[in-house]
Amino acid sequence: MRPIFPALLLIAATSAAWASTTSAWNALDKAARTTCTREITRQASKAKVASVAGRVSGIGAANDADRYYALLLNGKTAKFSSQWLCLYDKRAKTAVAREIEKR
Repeated sequence: MRPIFPALLLIAATSAAWASTTSAWNALDKAARTTCTREITRQASKAKVASVAGRVSGIGAANDADRYYALLLNGKTAKFSSQWLCLYDKRAKTAVAREIEKR
């Protein structure tokens, strides 16, 4: 019975990696960027998102460790450089974005 337990752990650990395909990551990234851009332009109508500067996955509390996906976005607001931090809720499919003050 002892050899079965490590084998089950190995299968469980590798199955999570199989679930995260490149197309799944690309779909998540596209959904997050679209929702974040919509939230940013809702807050500032003259905002234009140009690029993604960074991504963070697996954000959440201990019991909800993979609920949020974060994007750091570059762009312009009324011809001035801007940068936003956006948290995308993967379950609710909503976003909260805030402009980051550059110093």
